[in-house]
Amino acid sequence: MSGSAGTGGKAGPAGTTQTGQALARLEAAVERLALAAAKPRAPAAPGEGVSRAQVQAIADRLDETIARLRSALGEEDA
Repeated sequence: MSGSAGTGGKAGPAGTTQTGQALARLEAAVERLALAAAKPRAPAAPGEGVSRAQVQAIADRLDETIARLRSALGEEDA
């Protein structure tokens, strides 16, 4: 997920753009999330771990963030 750092926004240092820098940070964050999600984990003991409600809340926040990003970039819902 790289190679898009020069798209849109105001020019910054070394010819990069604010939008490109933000995109690069977002791509790095998504990569870290993917790596963390792929790590094997031992099953949680009863009463430990994350509840389904917490997982749903995180998923909702991610969906809202993606929708805001698409709106900012002028993309339609995919």
